[in-house]
Amino acid sequence: MPTEAISEAILLIASVVLIATLASALYISIGYISGATISSSLHNSQKLLTQVQIVFATNISSTTLYVYIQNIGEYPVYNFALGTLYFGLENQEQPIGYGGPAPSWSTNTQVLNPGSTAQITITLSSSLVKGSFYTVMYVTPNGVSSSYTFEVT
Repeated sequence: MPTEAISEAILLIASVVLIATLASALYISIGYISGATISSSLHNSQKLLTQVQIVFATNISSTTLYVYIQNIGEYPVYNFALGTLYFGLENQEQPIGYGGPAPSWSTNTQVLNPGSTAQITITLSSSLVKGSFYTVMYVTPNGVSSSYTFEVT
């Protein structure tokens, strides 16, 4: 009889420890899931409040262009230079690197605040073709994009 009581006590203690371990693991998992959900919600809300528009693009020489991008959203575009710029003949755009040798682009803007306009300078390695249509597209670091097509005169 006393051995049965000891056996039951050991099983009871083992059961309590097992349940506590499982509850702890479940609590940690729920914490990770809620953290990921909050992070995803924050990213999506920032993306919804971000909106940019290329308001004008023109060539100032056969190998240099100016592009003007305005933040028409409610959220600043941080790390503006970390965005991706595409340029090329209409429907044949290619990504252009920031800084470095041509083709490349540059800007003095680091944060594009709502209502502000940034100037981008694109330097090309070959001349633009007069009378051709070119498209420039800018994609913000959080994935919002705007494009503009113009004719070289």
